[in-house]
Amino acid sequence: MKKKIALITGSAKRLGKFTALELAGAGFDIALHYNNSDKEKVEDTANEISKLNADVKIFKADLSKVEEIRSMFYNIQYEYKDLNVLINNAAIFEGKDFFEVDEKFFDKFININLKSCFFCAQSAAKMMKINDSEINHIINMASLGGILNWTGFMNYGITKAGVIKLTKLLSVKLAPKILVNAIAPGTILTGEDENDNFDKDDTIKYPMKKFGETKDISSVIKYLVTENKYITGQIIAVDGGRSVNI
Repeated sequence: MKKKIALITGSAKRLGKFTALELAGAGFDIALHYNNSDKEKVEDTANEISKLNADVKIFKADLSKVEEIRSMFYNIQYEYKDLNVLINNAAIFEGKDFFEVDEKFFDKFININLKSCFFCAQSAAKMMKINDSEINHIINMASLGGILNWTGFMNYGITKAGVIKLTKLLSVKLAPKILVNAIAPGTILTGEDENDNFDKDDTIKYPMKKFGETKDISSVIKYLVTENKYITGQIIAVDGGRSVNI
């Protein structure tokens, strides 16, 4: 049986890596994308994926540049001839006070967090619309930052709110052959390269009284791309109840 192909952007490390491993274990071949990650780390991730009997190919691209996005998809089509799943995972997260934001900082977030999702989805959909699969999937990684109002991370929140709206628009535009959903994670601890942009005491704000783990996200993604044939246009908050505990 022909294996399905999944592209996960930003999949050399953190949540993207664990998502790639989850889908490899579910029988997908993996297009592993990276840009700034250390090449040795990229190779290590590829080796972990290949141990799950998945064919993995590595693609480097600066997703803030549309020409590099298009080049990446051209290479994916050349290597795999097909694409069944796109996970728009790559993003940046950084705080800055509203009055200190300049045009360069603003554009950086728009280009990487939002524009890349739009043009990756566009290129992926062109491949998916002509493949043999009855249903294909695009999953955008949104965030609680696109739902809640984090004034210290305004640029991040604006882009993730845009990702949420993009998800809904694409779900209408691309149905019924392509189902489009988004995941809005709360704080997720990956066990590697943790950043300092969260307060460890914030667990009190979570009804579940703890932060999430990578499996909480990757298992939902696995369900959506292996079992789901009807859910589309939904924003699934995987956040231990944080988004409803205002």
